[in-house]
Amino acid sequence: MRIKADGSQESAEYRLAILLEEMQRRVREDKLARYKPYARQKEFHTAGATKNERLFMAGNQLGKTMAGAMETTFHLTGLYPDWWQGLRFDKPTRIWAASTTGELTRDNCQRYLLGEIEEGWGTGAIPRRLIKKIRRSTQVPDGVNYVLVKHVSGGISRLQFKTFDQGALKWQGATIDFVWNDEEPPIDVYSEGLTRTNRGQRSHAVMTTFTPLLGMSDTVNRFLSKDEGVRTPNGHVTRMGINDVEHYSEEEKKSIIAAYPAHEREARANGTPILGSGRIFRKAYSDIEVEPFAIPSHWPQIAGIDIGGAGAGSHPAAAVKLVFDPDTDTIYVVTVWREREVTLADHASAVKRFGENIPVAWPHDALQHDRKSGQKYKEEFENEGLNMCDHHARFPDFVSEGLVKQGSVSVEAGVLEMNQRFAQGRLKVFSGNDAFRDEYEMYHRKDGLIVKLNDDVLSATRYGVVMIRYAEVPEATGWGDFKGNINANLNDDWAR
Repeated sequence: MRIKADGSQESAEYRLAILLEEMQRRVREDKLARYKPYARQKEFHTAGATKNERLFMAGNQLGKTMAGAMETTFHLTGLYPDWWQGLRFDKPTRIWAASTTGELTRDNCQRYLLGEIEEGWGTGAIPRRLIKKIRRSTQVPDGVNYVLVKHVSGGISRLQFKTFDQGALKWQGATIDFVWNDEEPPIDVYSEGLTRTNRGQRSHAVMTTFTPLLGMSDTVNRFLSKDEGVRTPNGHVTRMGINDVEHYSEEEKKSIIAAYPAHEREARANGTPILGSGRIFRKAYSDIEVEPFAIPSHWPQIAGIDIGGAGAGSHPAAAVKLVFDPDTDTIYVVTVWREREVTLADHASAVKRFGENIPVAWPHDALQHDRKSGQKYKEEFENEGLNMCDHHARFPDFVSEGLVKQGSVSVEAGVLEMNQRFAQGRLKVFSGNDAFRDEYEMYHRKDGLIVKLNDDVLSATRYGVVMIRYAEVPEATGWGDFKGNINANLNDDWAR
């Protein structure tokens, strides 16, 4: 027993209760010290070291706003953790945090930064001990206009809350260090915020966190477009789906996904922009993805290539390795390679790593001549040691009115074949091939036409799928006769 100041006795249980209450208070008021990011969150933070504009495109309730609030607080306080490898400010900062309306800014940015109103200011990401002043909003009930925060240097940082519905005009004039957009801003507001950060140690320091429910908007295109006139030159996209988080069980994940409207599931669960009727591949990516497994030695293999930057175009070069399960008529995308600004020799070297003498399906434009060598690109790939198929990718030749006619090279026909296989579970992709996923989920139509952007890996895959009848069993397995039978049967099936 201890004697309290008033002469009464203090039990051990009472002292323990007091200690627990103090511990809980410290936990509530210093969440910053306990922030342990998931891998995707950490990737997003780290990209800030080299990228001026960052987009965290994630599903609902997966941690994107938490990541935004924690990073904003690191920049306000200067209290960067030991694991931090992202953007740093070495002096007090001026920061804007914004959302669509005053109410949404209060319920998201403000709540994550300052805490729940019922619990009191200082129970969010910003530790209570570092909050020097809070100015209430006169426009939004329980809203805040700005916050002054103590910086580790001894100076004072200023955080101001903004809204997109104020319009770009209300975003003009000020010069700040950093902008956090939580939810997707209109492009004019985004651009104005970008302009406000043109100062200090980092020109343009803007991060944006949202679930892409507005589809391929101008803001999304700023990060995902392959048009250099649209895409930001120094941007980074981090995508986070429900399978990237650890705080949901498998049962909870299934329940959460099932509760979303069907047309919003990919956006709300995996951060995939809604493309409406324009989306080409309707199957959810999670339904076509499989965990890698050991490839049976008797399964035929083929590579598909899109020449890209290795040839006449400026878009990336791409290559995929496909394997074929003859028992189930299923094609697996095993390995994906995509690189920009590489030589033809680099491209060929990447394909060689798929397997010795693997057949290679190639596009019609590989018959064009290299301006430097004068040779056809197909011939140059052969000179590099690739086993190029005899002709460019096309469906099997067929007999009509007694004449042999060349098979179709139609992009639409190839896409239809892929779509049918996806829908029937006969075209699968090994997990970990992020470049394939990026293109799969963005592939769409505009005015009825396929948009030929960000489709390099998909094109390489299409060539391989169309030419799967030329896949071969690796010679070392000794399955030569089996290989011949498979190819003969495939040719018969295609001919029908």
